[in-house]
Amino acid sequence: MPKVFVEPIGLTLAVDEQESLFDGLVGAAIDIPTDCAGRGTCGKCLVRLGSGELTAPTERELKHIPEKLRAEGWRLACQAYPRSARVSVEVRGTAGQRRILTTSRLHHGAAHPAVCVRHLELTPPTLADARSDLERFDEALGGVDVPLHVLQRLPATLRDGKWKVTATCYGKRVIDVHAGDHAPDLYGVAVDVGTSKVIVYLFDLARGVVIDQEAVENPQMRYGEDVISRIAHAATHDESAALAQAVREGINTDLNALYERQGVHPNHVYDMTVVGNTAMHHLALGLSPIGLGQAPFAPAAAEPLTLRGSELGLNMNPDGGVHFPPPIAGFVGSDALAVIAATHLAGKKKPSMAIDIGTNTEIALAHDGRVTVTSCASGPAFEGYQIRNGMKAVAGAIERVRITPEGEPADVRTIAGAEPIGICGSGVVDLLAGLVHAGVVDKSGRMQQHSRVRKGEEGLEYLVTQGPHGDIVFTQHDVRSLQLAKGAIHSGWELLMDSLGVSLEELDRVYVAGAFGNYLDLSAAQFLGLFPPVAKQRVAFVGNAAGVGAQMALIDVRARRRMAKLRERIEFLDLATDKRFLDVFAGRLGFAGD
Repeated sequence: MPKVFVEPIGLTLAVDEQESLFDGLVGAAIDIPTDCAGRGTCGKCLVRLGSGELTAPTERELKHIPEKLRAEGWRLACQAYPRSARVSVEVRGTAGQRRILTTSRLHHGAAHPAVCVRHLELTPPTLADARSDLERFDEALGGVDVPLHVLQRLPATLRDGKWKVTATCYGKRVIDVHAGDHAPDLYGVAVDVGTSKVIVYLFDLARGVVIDQEAVENPQMRYGEDVISRIAHAATHDESAALAQAVREGINTDLNALYERQGVHPNHVYDMTVVGNTAMHHLALGLSPIGLGQAPFAPAAAEPLTLRGSELGLNMNPDGGVHFPPPIAGFVGSDALAVIAATHLAGKKKPSMAIDIGTNTEIALAHDGRVTVTSCASGPAFEGYQIRNGMKAVAGAIERVRITPEGEPADVRTIAGAEPIGICGSGVVDLLAGLVHAGVVDKSGRMQQHSRVRKGEEGLEYLVTQGPHGDIVFTQHDVRSLQLAKGAIHSGWELLMDSLGVSLEELDRVYVAGAFGNYLDLSAAQFLGLFPPVAKQRVAFVGNAAGVGAQMALIDVRARRRMAKLRERIEFLDLATDKRFLDVFAGRLGFAGD
């Protein structure tokens, strides 16, 4: 039976080939707009195909969906049937929005922005001094770059202000001019582009204060659940531009929501910083990620870049700056650099580590003046993907579960207290650790005989609970997927510590960054080997540290230079070429309470 992955809630459904997508979605209680109950007459049940195959468009679809939308993959759910083993669709207008972590316990520092306002009073021309308006203006500012649109307005602006003018500058480039001493509001935004989300923070640049924040699912999800899928899609179909447009769509969606809520005009947003993993960095810029898909995984660009908003099609001042801090390596991006900067890891006097677990887990260790990073292909299992009943952290996702010593589920807790429809990442960790403790899963990862273990469609499965749309189970295949992910992560931090000669007793602090880590039960995570088994008081959950690093670079132009210098001194431990990795990895697949 075909499996249909549904965005943005991250739920996987089994939909028979004789069943329309609409019937499958309604059967799973997923909200989908409709006025005709699936008869194909209202044209509202729009879904966008991300991957896989559906039946050919029907006459009703040709009637209701414009050609441009059909070219973008939009279909009517009531007319489309799955025709491949796996299909990914985005449901338009669904109410299921993921819980996205935007906050952090770290601080972005004091303001010293790249944008400044200069109040000038020029001498008007006379018969004895007939210099051009531009020459007077340039001299007063000490030599600047004046774009054509500013030059075109300059004569009238100078005379309207009786030779008093206010210039808004981005470094040595004039962005805007106003007559008199009117100072425009200065806004900027810091952007954290994740594989699954796009978070935007709106700042008052003059005060260095965050005003508001907004987050949406990364629209690139329709091209694949993970980075590797998107790299392959961009390379195979030559669609880097399409993926770039998708992530910019996400940024603009956030921006528009913030503008409406705060009454901010886009032209008053003069600066932006963007961090993300190396693939997101490339795809946001429209760079081909082809080099990231094969050894030696060389990035197309690994230098700091500052572009203009107009070059990227972002809804901000067209002459405003968009700064991209540099990625560190092929699979260690500027988001990891931002985490290192935000935690001040490089300045720690005692050995300290930062871990950001996701589809791709980045780990950094600082010791004796050195900072070394590594990257683990941990896969999407801990984010709820590729798990039989896994899903994102939305209402109805099981986020906490306690397994009794007898192997029975207890205290099953869902997000928003809704009826259970699946399991998100934190619930998966609780569940697996509890089943191992209870002996339902042995130390090799094999499910044992138990009253709740049964034979399912794909082998042995453990019945967690019953939901309104069927049983929620945890399968033997799920255990194996998690074993591979936890083995890679454990190997990563262990080899990193070994390379720098740091023992567990010496490791002073472990910073856990990111949304997934923020909601984990520390005891369960350490039992599985996701984090080093240090004392709990030495572990700090710091939230979205990458977002804080982006904020630091936004409000303080000097932080951009510090981050660029920091990147130059960071060493990279490549696990793919490390001869120790396979042996260590094989030894960390089991569950020995390590």
